Amino acid sequence: MPELILEIGGRVYEVACETGQEASLERAGALLDAEAARIGEVGLQTEKRMLLLAGLMLADSMTELQNQLRAAEERIRHAEERARIAEAKSAMLAANALKLETEASHKTSPAEVAALREENDAAAYLLSRIVEEMNALAETAERG
Repeated sequence: MPELILEIGGRVYEVACETGQEASLERAGALLDAEAARIGEVGLQTEKRMLLLAGLMLADSMTELQNQLRAAEERIRHAEERARIAEAKSAMLAANALKLETEASHKTSPAEVAALREENDAAAYLLSRIVEEMNALAETAERG
């Protein structure tokens, strides 16, 4: 089991971790040290109090990130639902346009066919905008 030396709040700690977790532990130690340094600027603290406050500050930051992630996931779910609705509308419009084009040779005017094509194009454009929004939300969620 690897052991790392971490400096947190000006104090040195020897910490063991599972193999392969060294980099993760070093990052966590660096975050804790940064929070401890912020606390140290306020005034002298005991070691236990400094570590407690630093841990609480990190937990607060993590809670905020989790809330942001949940909000982003909710926005993605709504965007996906809008995309499904837009796809369904687009499919219906395409089917109606095809039906009308088939009937157009018998009784539909070219203006009506053109209007349906415009509606279909508008639905396709809306669908592409929703897909772009979903991709942007997904990128935001991934960046955390």
